[in-house]
This record gives sequence, structure tokens and C-alpha cells, in this order.
Amino acid sequence: MASKISKEVAAVQRGTGEKVGNIIMSGSSFILGFFAAFYFGWKLTLILLAGLPFVLMSGVAMGAMFETGAVENMKAYAQSAGYAEQALQSVKIVHTYCNELLELTNYTKYLDRAKMKQRKYAFYQALANATLFGII
Repeated sequence: MASKISKEVAAVQRGTGEKVGNIIMSGSSFILGFFAAFYFGWKLTLILLAGLPFVLMSGVAMGAMFETGAVENMKAYAQSAGYAEQALQSVKIVHTYCNELLELTNYTKYLDRAKMKQRKYAFYQALANATLFGII
């Protein structure tokens, strides 16, 4: 029980270690940047604030798309890895029945699916970045 709790705490620490500091730094930079912008050039800042809703909508859409794409990629690679692990665990049976080429073909099929999902995800990621920078 104690070792399991220790592993879980270590996982939480790895997951949130740098991120909490980055969130605090980014949030304070955002707020202080607006204060400085309004102080030094409030007219230009008001004009630039008109585009903020579009940037926010683009950022939210991009975040949702990245999350969905990452989950799909993980599932696809997990499927191909699971198939490879299954074939390696039963390597004696595969070798006995001379099914090496069949297993290789099937693994390549799963890996090609994962590659196609990764390419699709990379295309959408590039499109989202281009949209965001175009709005900016």
C-alpha cells in the first residue's frame, strides 16, 4: 500500500511539477502585460482587444483538437504495440507455423494506420497554428 501511494505521489509530482509554475508565470505575464499596454498606449490596446475573442476561440478550438488528436494517436500506437507484444509473446507458435511474414504484414498494417492518424493530426495542427498566427 505504501509503495503504491509513493508511486502515485511521484506520478502526480511529475505531472504537475513544472506546469504549475508555468501557469502562474503565464497568467501573471498576461495580466501585467495588459496593465502595461493600457498605461503606455491605451488607444492601441483597445483596438487590439477587438481581435482578442477571435484569438481565444481559435486557441480553444486548437486545444480541443490537440487533445483529441493526441488521444487518437495514443490509441493507434497502443493497438500496434499490443499486436507486436502479442506476437512476441507467442514467438514459438509463430515460428513453428512459419507465420513471420503474416505477423509482419499485420503489424505493418496497424503501424500504417497509426502513421496515417499521425499525419492527419500533424496537418490539423499546422492548420490550427496557421489560423492562430493569421488572426494575430
